[in-house]
Amino acid sequence: MEKKGKSLELAESRDAIDLVPTWDPQLWWVLAAVAVIAALVLLVAILLRRKPVVDASKEKREAYLEAKAALSGDEVTEPRESAIRVSMILRRYLARSMNEPALFETHEEFIARHDGLKDLPDALKSEVGVFFSKLAADKYAPDDHVSMEANTTYAEGAALLERIHSA
Repeated sequence: MEKKGKSLELAESRDAIDLVPTWDPQLWWVLAAVAVIAALVLLVAILLRRKPVVDASKEKREAYLEAKAALSGDEVTEPRESAIRVSMILRRYLARSMNEPALFETHEEFIARHDGLKDLPDALKSEVGVFFSKLAADKYAPDDHVSMEANTTYAEGAALLERIHSA
């Protein structure tokens, strides 16, 4: 008797590699990879870009000459205005020559900072503090209580500038 129906013959197995799905690279994958690489190269170039070297002594000298010219230039006859100008000139000098944040601080903040004017001797630091206190008193005092004359303010500011610069 012959059996009818399907036989149980084993089919030949295929290679395992035929079972792994294939990946066809598409154009957008290539463009994404190129964009990521370009962004990384740009980031590295920005981070490694050299900043121009600033000569500290030249910057200090230029700040000094600018402040000296401003203090010997147009003198204001009003004491309050002269106190404001002299204060700004000296603060700008300190900001440029010593990297002090004096230009952006109030008088009280500048005087209270313990690490301020770290390159100056203690006696000169004290003198700067006293002078800025006198300037602040003149800036905010009523007109009849101003302690210094305009020309005196400029002269004392110039003398203090010389002492700071030579220190």
